[in-house]
Amino acid sequence: MWFRLFSKPELQGGADRFSVLILSALVALLFPVAEAETREPVRVCTVDHLSREICLSRPAGRVVSLAPSLTEIVFALSGGNLLVGRTARCNHPLEASHVPAVGPYMSPDPERIIDLKPDLVLAPKDGTKKRMVTRLTDLGIPVFVEDCRNLDDISDLIQRLGRILDREREAARTIEQFDQQRKLVRERIQARKKPSVLFAVGSSPLVVVGGKSFLGCLIREAGGINVAENERIPFPKLSIEEVITKDPDIILVLDKELPKERCIETWSRHRSLKAVREGRIHVMNADLLARPSPRIVDGLRQLARIFHPSAFPRDE
Repeated sequence: MWFRLFSKPELQGGADRFSVLILSALVALLFPVAEAETREPVRVCTVDHLSREICLSRPAGRVVSLAPSLTEIVFALSGGNLLVGRTARCNHPLEASHVPAVGPYMSPDPERIIDLKPDLVLAPKDGTKKRMVTRLTDLGIPVFVEDCRNLDDISDLIQRLGRILDREREAARTIEQFDQQRKLVRERIQARKKPSVLFAVGSSPLVVVGGKSFLGCLIREAGGINVAENERIPFPKLSIEEVITKDPDIILVLDKELPKERCIETWSRHRSLKAVREGRIHVMNADLLARPSPRIVDGLRQLARIFHPSAFPRDE
């Protein structure tokens, strides 16, 4: 009946419109993907450690890292395939060596960075010139600036990068493992007597780790008392007379300054120091301890073992 009704000439136009509506509805039901493909990409936003909002039209796909620690985090998030550039100092993991270098750490070549056409640059606050960040930003290249001062900042950084790299699941897993390792160290050293520690990062002049530095935070978390804890700046200079007065139980030296043998020989001249007499001078791997990345838990455990050897049996 209704077919005959719509077949009448005066109603034919209505029937055509009705047919179009039915056909459109069927297309929408049968091909929903086509509609989804026409939508605008979802913006991805996060906030860097300078409190700047960093927004991308989609998760980053071409990333340049300007710090070894940031390179390590990207790989930890299973994002090594996203890296198109890194500094010459980015040497871990080994796969990082296959990523094109954009120049030395702290002085990368901006032209090389621009030529790589990244949609995101990761940069450390300490070691990146402000004019570099300004230039890249003016060219429309977002720059995420990192400024980790303690181990909590590392967890926070991993979470933020997981968001902008579309690696949130990997970030959550990495943070869980990171926090668990920290907890294990805390449980081992709790209620133990803390040794006094001097951590030298330079020899001529003698520059040491202060309490306001990332390494200073590491000493505290590993269960040591930093003899330069209350210094006003992150890396103060001390005279050998001041060191003798403080007479630390343990002396740590970063290996970037002097070869291990020469370092121990230099400190051995000062027999009045308890750490020298008891042979508690340790040369530390800068690539492990000075990088705020998930690997820092290995450095934390290493320090805790030095400070509290009885808490960490050698056969572990």
